Amino acid sequence: MNLVIRNIILILLLLKLDSFALIHVSEGLGSALSYLMLALLVFYYFISEKTKPEFLLLILGLSYFVISVFQYYGPTNNYIIDLIKFLVFIITASTLANQASPKEIALYLSIGSFSIIVNTIAFPNDYGRYSGFYINPNNAGLIALLGFAFAFAVSNVKLRIVFQFLCIAGGIMTLSRYFLITLTLIALLSALYKKSNLIGILFGAMAFVLVLSSGNLKLNTTRFQALQSVFSDDVDTQTITKESREETWALYKTPILNHLLFGNGYKATHGHENDSVGVITGVHNTYLMVLGDSGFIPFVILIFIYIRQLVKSAKHFFKQPEHLYIALILVTFLLVSHNYFDNYIVLFFSLWLFQKNRAFENDFIKLKKE
Repeated sequence: MNLVIRNIILILLLLKLDSFALIHVSEGLGSALSYLMLALLVFYYFISEKTKPEFLLLILGLSYFVISVFQYYGPTNNYIIDLIKFLVFIITASTLANQASPKEIALYLSIGSFSIIVNTIAFPNDYGRYSGFYINPNNAGLIALLGFAFAFAVSNVKLRIVFQFLCIAGGIMTLSRYFLITLTLIALLSALYKKSNLIGILFGAMAFVLVLSSGNLKLNTTRFQALQSVFSDDVDTQTITKESREETWALYKTPILNHLLFGNGYKATHGHENDSVGVITGVHNTYLMVLGDSGFIPFVILIFIYIRQLVKSAKHFFKQPEHLYIALILVTFLLVSHNYFDNYIVLFFSLWLFQKNRAFENDFIKLKKE
């Protein structure tokens, strides 16, 4: 039973079926799937060998929610529901993250990446950037990156190559600058760890070339041509850097600096037409979101948590390289997103990384004592 429940939860979580249903089927079904996932997490927590929740993540969440509420004038029900869902997820998903195997995770992330390919080929749109199950191309790019990284932990070489091919091909079709930059970094690190990883990178490059050379895919013309220009003598830097995150972040400079200690209130930086900040566009940066909503204390906790995990992962790179890949993906994705406390995919992989790093350290300490 544990195996079945675990895989159902992973399907709901990693394929984001609640969001997909919310947009493409009905609001009721999307909400039902979201609560079903949380209910199954609670059930799985009680029928499994329990894993302690991550104390620092709980402290981060509580400090953010408690401090930001003092400047919050929105619906109370929404705030309370968001807080409860965050706490329930952090407490119960720790057990799931500890027991889910890398092969299971890689499989579902690859299926998610394949959904982006299907979206591109079978359901093209005028926007020309695709996301499959994930609604937003940047979120889809995150899935493809995580799938590429987790594929390195799959022992079967042929299966690993298939997973990586799907993840790279799907990620390219998001036309996400974040995906391309981070993918390059991880590919270089994987080659540094083991030269044989170049095989997977080679197949990934084939996927890249196939997408670039295809004339049948309806991709965003401006971004696609800018991407192609990277391989020419005339790189379109103006398009590549157009509407960069730095421009969005700059809009929040004054509101953040004016309320540096305790922030502007819950979700003040999420972008609303009539909010206290007065900026319609969301900040698209978790670090600035936490600082802008709840001030300095949660911001420092957030920085401490992820820098600590990045350093821990780097220390044992040559024994568990996947830990560093995941740490880099999380740390960099927080630079381009602002929905951290209800982004269950980011929270799940944060829990996974924290537990794996702790387990590695505990095993290392035992070996030293022996």
